[in-house]
This record gives sequence, structure tokens and C-alpha cells, in this order.
Amino acid sequence: MIIRTNPDVGYLGADIFDAFAFRQSVKAGDTYYYAGVAPLKGTLDSLELVGKDDMTAQFNYILDVIDACLKADGLDRSKLATWTFYTTDIKAFMEVMPGILGPWVGEHRPSSTTVEVRAFVHPDQLLEITATAVAA
Repeated sequence: MIIRTNPDVGYLGADIFDAFAFRQSVKAGDTYYYAGVAPLKGTLDSLELVGKDDMTAQFNYILDVIDACLKADGLDRSKLATWTFYTTDIKAFMEVMPGILGPWVGEHRPSSTTVEVRAFVHPDQLLEITATAVAA
């Protein structure tokens, strides 16, 4: 059984999920897939970027959204199995990442991939993270 939801975590409006034809959280068995979380909030009419030109602010916002999604599904950070980081600025990412990720995730470190990309939906977006967690 697959369950698809958009947890109410103060992130994006339902119209964005509908316009782009996706759900934020998809549960298949004991595995939870979290769509690319971006430093954005609001609706199609009032989409707002969090942390323009600030990798740390975007990182922290995205991790807060992931944390809220995990909690909405009854999970915590220790259940993260893997995540992928997409960034338009690998140098800035590498400068801030060590001081943010280790303390945030603690001892339960997921597998990880980092990819530099050319652009995102929002032109000032620097980062997006997808994550997978396992409840078992």
C-alpha cells in the first residue's frame, strides 16, 4: 500500500503540490520518501524564497521542514536512511555543511550524495534536499 500526503508543516501550499503534480511525503511499506525540500514557502501566488544568497539560512530552513515532515509521520532523524543534496554552489555548500549536518543528524548518519546543478525552479535557490527514512 502506498500513502501519499502533504503534511501540514507550514511549508508549501496545496496549490503548489497540485500544480507540480507531486506529494511531499510518500509512504510505501515502512519506507518514507520526502520530495525535494526547497527553501521556499507559500503558494503559487505568493511564493517566497527563504535566505536569498545565504546557504546557511536555506540549509537550516530545509532541515526544519524535513524534521517537521518526519515528525508528522511519527518518525525522527534517527530513521533517515539516505538523502541527496542538490546545490548550485558546491563551494558554499562545502563551507557550511560540516557545521550544520553533523550536529543536526547526530549519531544516526544516513548515506549521502551531493550533486551540483545548474539551476532550480526559483532563480535564487541554492539548495534542495530529498530524503528517505525507514520506520522499522
